[in-house]
Amino acid sequence: MWRTVPHRPTGPGEAATARSSVTTVAARGQAGQLRAGQLRTGQLGTVDLTVSTVANIGPGIDFYFAFGVIVVSAGVAAPLTILAAGLAVALLATTVAEFTRAEPSAGSFITYVETALGPRAGVVTALLVAVGYTVAMTGVFTMSGGLLAMTLAHYTSLNLPWGPLSVVLTIAAIWLTARGVKLSTSAVGIALVAQLAIMVAVCVVVLVDGRGHLSGIPFSWSHLTGGLAGLSTGFPLALYMFIGWENGPALAEESRDPTRTVPRALYLSIGIGAVLFVFFAYATLTGYHYDVASIGPSSVPFLTVADHALGGWAVLAWVAGIVSVLSALVAGTSSQARMLFDGGRTGLLPARLGRLRHRSDTPVNALVFMAVVGLGIIGIWWVTHLLTGHSRGMNPVGLYAESSTMGTIVILLVYLLTNIALPVFIWRRHRALFSPLRHVVVPILGSAVLVVPFVELCQPGQPSPYGIFPFIALGVVALAVAIAGLVLHRHPSAGSSEAAAPPPAA
Repeated sequence: MWRTVPHRPTGPGEAATARSSVTTVAARGQAGQLRAGQLRTGQLGTVDLTVSTVANIGPGIDFYFAFGVIVVSAGVAAPLTILAAGLAVALLATTVAEFTRAEPSAGSFITYVETALGPRAGVVTALLVAVGYTVAMTGVFTMSGGLLAMTLAHYTSLNLPWGPLSVVLTIAAIWLTARGVKLSTSAVGIALVAQLAIMVAVCVVVLVDGRGHLSGIPFSWSHLTGGLAGLSTGFPLALYMFIGWENGPALAEESRDPTRTVPRALYLSIGIGAVLFVFFAYATLTGYHYDVASIGPSSVPFLTVADHALGGWAVLAWVAGIVSVLSALVAGTSSQARMLFDGGRTGLLPARLGRLRHRSDTPVNALVFMAVVGLGIIGIWWVTHLLTGHSRGMNPVGLYAESSTMGTIVILLVYLLTNIALPVFIWRRHRALFSPLRHVVVPILGSAVLVVPFVELCQPGQPSPYGIFPFIALGVVALAVAIAGLVLHRHPSAGSSEAAAPPPAA
């Protein structure tokens, strides 16, 4: 049920205070009861945000399952595609950083688009965020059990179904996340250090073994298949590898000095992610002796290289992948649930999403929503394959690729709306800070780089089900516009609390 919260008008100068103060009258009751309210501030610093964001980017899971396809598209110079995607994401991050410096908010994209372009655009963005990120996270839910099942099958005679494993691990991750942002971020930090230590160690071994034929070929434009065409073909997947970079802004209200810590964490995490991806890519290509034809048939090239270089010790690389999936699951649901929470507390999404658990001040309803919908998508996909007789195609890697692609298309629309909103937002609310370079040129460049993945992901003639994804995305947009009109007709003040604080709690 949609509803809005009480509010009072404020001027632009009070906006930053109002943003962090958005709250409703706290519900009285026993400990553990869900209530509407404000996220607990001052819990996270730059290091916490950076660690959580890098984990959300998922240097293990995304590289494991995306790099092979990028190499097939771009050739041996695939690292150039990763670098191009990193630069594109940095442009997008600059737009979000400008918003955050002005008015930090857990709503992130939702808040900024609504404040700049109005409640209708805010509801549309909130719905696109809910759909895009939940569908994208479905791939992570899938691989939490999928990679564990693959590891057990690789090293033992156990062939466990991955579906039930995904359910158990997803519920466990949601439980940890619901315990509090500080606890979940600390757990993610430990997991991130462990997975990166293993992956870096594997790369060092591979590079030492292949030191006799190290080459700069992976960074040579002449070895990029098809030149610019090859770069653009692999670009969408390389861009997807960085999704999660927007983790920090959603944790802004729980951060110390968010106008400084969030932008720092944004740029640090993207830089760290780019360096790691390029390093892993170079080591993997070296392990294959730069033979692209050998990489194509492997579903997870990095693990194939680890098996060859480390023998029995390669199990650590498989474990690192599992840890990466779980840390991305915790970090991703934590940040994305906060965007849904903000949409709920301001009336842009159903009000129940905008409630917190009393003891931990975490948006449990939003977390449960993401888990239920994501696992429901997995269930529908599973049943569909059984009914159509395509049970042999029930590989978790397949669903991971499908949900990642579908989610990415919708998320790109959110990025586009955010770029459009920035100059309007700054001009209307912080005109003294307006810079044509930062607030016009950079968003235009950020929007321009989105053209390539849009074209590649939406081009006709793609195999099923990828060919229908663009039409599904258009349907989601049309439905979101229709729902936005209905919501604002029934609740004209929806979203108005994004720029106003309500009366203090009784």
